[in-house]
Amino acid sequence: MKYIYFALIISILALACSSNPFTNSQTPTSTAYGEPNHIVLVCNQSDWDGAIGDSLRYYFGSAYPILPQPEAIFDIRQMNYSDIVALKTFRELRNYIFIADLSKKDTLTYKLLVQLLGTERINDHLQESPTSNLISRDVWAHGQQLMYILGNDQDDLFNRIRRSFPGISRQIREFDRPRIRGTVYAAGVSKLNSESIGDRYHISIELPYDWKLVSSQPAGSWIRKETEKASFNLILSKIKYENTNQFSEDGFKKIRDTLLRHFVTTDSPGDFMKINDIDLPLFTYQKNIDGNYGIEMRGVWETAIEFMGGPFQTYMIQTPKKDSILFIDAFVYAPEQEKRDLIQQLEEVIQTVHFK
Repeated sequence: MKYIYFALIISILALACSSNPFTNSQTPTSTAYGEPNHIVLVCNQSDWDGAIGDSLRYYFGSAYPILPQPEAIFDIRQMNYSDIVALKTFRELRNYIFIADLSKKDTLTYKLLVQLLGTERINDHLQESPTSNLISRDVWAHGQQLMYILGNDQDDLFNRIRRSFPGISRQIREFDRPRIRGTVYAAGVSKLNSESIGDRYHISIELPYDWKLVSSQPAGSWIRKETEKASFNLILSKIKYENTNQFSEDGFKKIRDTLLRHFVTTDSPGDFMKINDIDLPLFTYQKNIDGNYGIEMRGVWETAIEFMGGPFQTYMIQTPKKDSILFIDAFVYAPEQEKRDLIQQLEEVIQTVHFK
């Protein structure tokens, strides 16, 4: 115990005396580790145990929309500023958010932030920016980003947490995408399936090599990947555009439930997949592809007889000629498994879709 305290004191003294012990002294040699959606919130323990911590957990620990069982948007790990100073391994994770009330200058927190950002950059940020837009990259390890939510005082910090969350969450998502893509396309891209599906629906798409085309019929195409724990599914179709009612919630539900009956069955005769919007709500967002208007709907599906279900994301995009609608449905079946990361893998495939 004495050794730990002694090491911590030495680290703090080094921080106070050195011009910059962590940054710019040498090029990082290690690679940051950590899974997508994992973040480290760095703040003082008193803030974490109080209202600031409640606010951070409210935003960064809120539920991912929409899953059968609640899962947080991010997996949170909290560290104190003294932890970051004391141990090198604590400085080698991928995503950090530094949170601080900078009303007091003679603190370890302020000294570390000055060494990371510089006094001028901090002051300009506090005076000119109402949200957090400060980012540092590859400070202690390759493949690492440091973000900051800094306030002039406690009230200012509260407001900046609220205002900064949407932008920071998007930044983390974009930063994590190469990792997620690496998982999805670990086996490469299936040129044969990608070209076949692309030609049929007049799109370009990158289908993973280990996904299989399991059904091709007039109603559409079903591409799937099966693992021991999960089933990843993508169904594409093209339907005639009739009127704007097709993009309403009721129209959306009718189209999805009708199309999915052509594909998904179970061992129980007469069983079929349907949207369950009784137990959980549907979330609808505008979704454009190459400037073409569309709608994204998120919800949960279930089968009418068997006890099966999971999350889905459905996209309906008006084609460039405006005479038809591209239908893309992504759903996961993974009983007893967490599903946030799985649905994000499906999203990564959908992100590759473009009209020809």
